[in-house]
Amino acid sequence: MEIDEHIGCAMSGLIADARTLVEHARVETQSRPFGVSLLIAGHDENGPSLYYTDPSGTFWQCNAKAIGSGSEGADSSLQEQYNKDLTLQEAETIALSILKQVMEEKVTPNNVDIAKVAPTYHLYTPSEVE
Repeated sequence: MEIDEHIGCAMSGLIADARTLVEHARVETQSRPFGVSLLIAGHDENGPSLYYTDPSGTFWQCNAKAIGSGSEGADSSLQEQYNKDLTLQEAETIALSILKQVMEEKVTPNNVDIAKVAPTYHLYTPSEVE
């Protein structure tokens, strides 16, 4: 069965189910990739976790990660300074210090949002950012 003019599909099993999947594939092949990287943080019974996804859709778990403008230098500094025994306060201090180093403009509540997930999500208020 043709998905688009460059992609075909063989099927075995329930034809109606195959058609549903092919229709889904047709929709997906017509959409453009998302031009965004994400850091997804969570906290569960096993503790904190951080995942990174890039515009290609590739994702992986990481301990510390920077994205966006200046991320190469920030990532390098994070990897040098991260260790699994950091307290949340120490990690926040390191992250803010690195952010101040790599940002072209001064870090202010107007140009930076800071949040934590420990164990619940909290977005810092502008006064907490200062």
